[in-house]
Amino acid sequence: MNDREQKNQIQCIVDEGVLVNRRDILRILRDLGMVRYQDIQDGTVVRSGEGYVASVVSSSSSSTVIANKRLYLNVNSFDFLRLGVEADQPVFDLVDDTRTIRLIPTPDSVAERPAAQSEEESYTTGRLDRLFGDSLAEVYLDDEDDEDF
Repeated sequence: MNDREQKNQIQCIVDEGVLVNRRDILRILRDLGMVRYQDIQDGTVVRSGEGYVASVVSSSSSSTVIANKRLYLNVNSFDFLRLGVEADQPVFDLVDDTRTIRLIPTPDSVAERPAAQSEEESYTTGRLDRLFGDSLAEVYLDDEDDEDF
């Protein structure tokens, strides 16, 4: 296969589309910051709220947990990520068989920080922010999942 044919097989998504590659999903989710979320089961919103994307992982042993205004997301909990736009706002749907977690970034998500941090966490976060910018979530990949990419 020549270089031109291989290049054309790589996705290019602008605002709307579907991602199935876990690394691509991690890249999108890790810097969302503050979001509004909806837990949609069988087409019905069963829970909603606001929270901070605190952690994004690709793990065979961690759960996706939304609690205490924090979102701990495991991309392995979902089949794909659907990107879209509704009412001029970006929408990110983490989709599984009967459940969708919809994430809608808040307009001031870059400016807001998590509410309660210990002094040590604030110091560490401050150092990381200076290196990588304001919005940083933890991102972990299990070595055992690398072959799936």
